[in-house]
Amino acid sequence: MAKESNSFRFLLVASALASLVAISTQSCALREYETGLVCVCNAKYCDYLADPTPKEEYEFAVVSTSKAGLRFETLTGLFNLYKKYYIFDYDMDLGRVLPASTIGSVQIEIAREKRTQKIPDFSGSFQGAVSQILQQLPKALQEHIYKSFYSQQGIGLNLLRSATTSGVGVKSSQKTAPILGFWARGEQFAQTLLQDIEQGFNGWFDWNLVLDEEGSPNYAENYEDAPIIANLTSRLEFYRQPMFYSMGHFTKFLPKGSVRISAESTNPQVSTVAFLRPDQSVAVLVINSESAGIDLGLQDNLRGGVLFKLPPNSIHTILYK
Repeated sequence: MAKESNSFRFLLVASALASLVAISTQSCALREYETGLVCVCNAKYCDYLADPTPKEEYEFAVVSTSKAGLRFETLTGLFNLYKKYYIFDYDMDLGRVLPASTIGSVQIEIAREKRTQKIPDFSGSFQGAVSQILQQLPKALQEHIYKSFYSQQGIGLNLLRSATTSGVGVKSSQKTAPILGFWARGEQFAQTLLQDIEQGFNGWFDWNLVLDEEGSPNYAENYEDAPIIANLTSRLEFYRQPMFYSMGHFTKFLPKGSVRISAESTNPQVSTVAFLRPDQSVAVLVINSESAGIDLGLQDNLRGGVLFKLPPNSIHTILYK
C-alpha cells in the first residue's frame, strides 16, 4: 500500500478550512416508485451529458450517480486548492450534510506510469426481444433510446451486435418483471464490472439493453433487469434504470484503447479503478457501497491532490488531464 505523502498530509490538515461546493442541478426527470428512482424520457425530453473532460491542466470534473437521485451530475474544480469538494445528493442541504456520519476516509494514489491491460469493446444487442420492443414505440422514443446508448452524449457503447438464438441457448417463455428504480441492481452491476476489469476481462456484451415493464422472454439465463425499461402500455415514455447510469460510468468514460493504471486505495470498503485514456486524460472510478458518506483524498503523482466528501451509496468518475 502506498504511503501518505507530505503534500497529501498537508491537504488533510488544510481541509479543516474547506470551502463547500455542492451539486445543485438535476437534469434527469426523476420519478419515484416504492422500489426506487428512475429517470423518465419522453418524446420531448431526455437527459444527456456532453463530454465533461476538462481542457486545462489541474482542472477536474467528477460525474456522480447515487441511490438518492444523482444521475450523471457534474462538479468541476481544481487540484491543490486545499478545499474539500462536497458532493451533495440533490435533495440534501448543508445542515444535513455536515453532521452526516461517515465510514471514515480513503486515500487513493494514482500512478499513471504503472500500466496494465487495455480496455476492449463495450457492446450490446438491439435484436431479438429488444427489436420487437422498439418497433412498438413511436419513432421519437426509438431515436432517444438509440442516442442514449450509442451517441457521444449518451453512454457511448462502441459496438452494436445482432443477437441470435444460436450460441445463447433456447428461449424461455418465462417472464421476470423488472423492478423499477432498484438501486442495488445498478450498484451490483458496477461492482461486478469493476471486478471483471481487475481480473483482466477481454470484452463485455449486454443482451438485454431494453425490456418492457413486464419483462421479456429470456434466453438461457434469467436476466432480472435492463438499463432501459420501455412503457408499452402508454407507449409515451421509457425509464432509465440506475443500471443505465452505473453502466455509463464505465462505457461513457472508458473509450476503447484506455489503459488501466495504478490506483492504490487505503480503504477496502471503497472500490476503485483508474485508466489513462487515449487522449492522455485520466478517469478514476470510485464506488461507495456503504450507507454512509466517506471522505476521499485523491493524490495524482503528476497533478497533486484534491479532497471530496462522497455521499452514501454512490458511484463517481473523476476526470482530469
